[in-house]
Amino acid sequence: MSARPPRPPTAWTHLRPYRRQLATGVAFLLATNLLFLGIPVTIGRAVDALRSEDPAAVAEIPYLALAMVGFAIGTALTRIGSRVVIFNAARAAEFDLRSQLFGHLLALDPGYHRSHPTGDVMSRLTNDVATVRALWGAGVLNLVNTPMAFVPAMVMMLRVDPVLTLWALAPYPIIYVAGQAMGRRIFKASRGVQAQLGTLSSELQEDLGGIQLIKTYGLEPLRRDRFVRSSLTLLDRNMELTRVRGQMVPLLGALSAIGLLIVLWVGGHAVMDGEIGLGRLLEFNGYVARLVWPTLALGWMLSLLQRGRASWARLEALLATQPAIVDGTASPTGGPGADAAGATVELRGLTVRFGDRTVLDHIDLSLAPGSITAIVGRTGSGKSTLVDALCRVIDVAPGAITVDGRDLTAMPLAELRERIGYAPQEAFLFSTTIADNIAMGYGGGTALPRARGQELERLGAAPTGIAPEAFIGGAPDPRILAAAQAAGLDRDLAAMPEGLATIVGERGITLSGGQRQRVALARALARAPRLLILDDSLSSVDAETEREILGHLRRVMRGRTSVLISHRVAAVKGADQIVVLDAGRVVERGTHASLLAAGGTYAELYRSQLDLDGVHPAGAQA
Repeated sequence: MSARPPRPPTAWTHLRPYRRQLATGVAFLLATNLLFLGIPVTIGRAVDALRSEDPAAVAEIPYLALAMVGFAIGTALTRIGSRVVIFNAARAAEFDLRSQLFGHLLALDPGYHRSHPTGDVMSRLTNDVATVRALWGAGVLNLVNTPMAFVPAMVMMLRVDPVLTLWALAPYPIIYVAGQAMGRRIFKASRGVQAQLGTLSSELQEDLGGIQLIKTYGLEPLRRDRFVRSSLTLLDRNMELTRVRGQMVPLLGALSAIGLLIVLWVGGHAVMDGEIGLGRLLEFNGYVARLVWPTLALGWMLSLLQRGRASWARLEALLATQPAIVDGTASPTGGPGADAAGATVELRGLTVRFGDRTVLDHIDLSLAPGSITAIVGRTGSGKSTLVDALCRVIDVAPGAITVDGRDLTAMPLAELRERIGYAPQEAFLFSTTIADNIAMGYGGGTALPRARGQELERLGAAPTGIAPEAFIGGAPDPRILAAAQAAGLDRDLAAMPEGLATIVGERGITLSGGQRQRVALARALARAPRLLILDDSLSSVDAETEREILGHLRRVMRGRTSVLISHRVAAVKGADQIVVLDAGRVVERGTHASLLAAGGTYAELYRSQLDLDGVHPAGAQA
């Protein structure tokens, strides 16, 4: 008999680690409701004592007053305790959920992030998680407290007068039907609000990220109008939700108040007819009044429940998304070149298709340890896709790529990425110091303080050749110094008052395009990778600086494997092998001299770039 598949996690699954705290909170709630029941009993006895002519009964009044004070204080303390314990458990579960969501987002492939707006994802991790936390906190509290308030009060009401109890409960079937109808409306309105909030967040994130373009093209009025329209849509949906919620609480309150009026009417006649004492009626009225707040809270709880369901549905859809890149599980087995400084990479019949379009078509390529392989080709020839395949940010067929004799798809992603240093054309920097951005390449940190208002600290001669004035607040890791020099950051750091402690701003906005690329290159070099991949990562620097950096790279990467992609053919002349791609196929391969002599695509690209640079081909040396 096959095993039953595990149930998918629900919104309540995240509360399981906090069962003890929740049980403590429930105990506090039980104590709150039991202590509260003592108040109506005491009031009824006090009223009967006040009307009694028995001296013994009158003598009990001070003690009854003290008992009421004690019950009130006990009720307040246990109520506070229940809220502190349950709300703290909800906050802890919120932390767990948000951490799980962020970890899941990190595990998803880049294709997911390209196809889902960033603002919508951010809205799920902030607004939707906060709504679910409200469900776990106030929602759970009222979900538990409502039956705890109703059941004991009902028992006490039946003890006083069963007939009067039936009259008091007459409106509650109507309350149940109305609450269900309102709950469905709230769920629908809540989903609309959360979806529109995600849309607005995406548009805002996009506008702030492209603020320079907006200003350059004078798009402020157009983008402002779009923002206003989206804000008005969100306002309309929030107002609809507010209207439904605003109708629910007064409606349920009015229906529960009808029960109180019925009790006063029927009970008043019973008192006048001598069927029940005034004290007993006041006691019964206290129990009915006790049911008013749980009834009102029932409406609020239904609102929280429906809003929480709407938000959880969005979070559940995110958690249910599986990464397109499945992590490998094979244990290290060594292989050819496994002990060398550089990686051995083999591509055999590598084919990549996006839908019906073939981007790479049966690529065969060998990268030997210590070699430099250059990939060139026209725009759209498949160069970046080849890099994505090597880094496995897109999936490939098993056996199409091997690294040190091991199938790329069977290698754990963490192990593969540890071997690779990657510098993309579009460099991304975090809003921290240059040193910290470089140190991220190997998971390090510099702990360099910001140097504003501090005097420069001379650290002595720097063995890397970078001036010591470039480093502030303490000596960084030597890896950072060596990587910064190899990436050609010497002169730039010397011109920055804070050197490596310079804060680069969001996405590195305070640096030029070339500086951002070189910091990203230093990050890749600091990793000391076995396979270095430069995807046109020097496109924003001038030709002289590029030649200087490439000269540093040849020394730094000696013995390691390098893949260099560049739109500048002149930059790849010194490569051990040059591979020319065209329409996803390898059309040429060889050295610079042999490819020029062949007079094919490479020679055509080389001559066209010389013409653009104003150099006559005849005067150019191979």
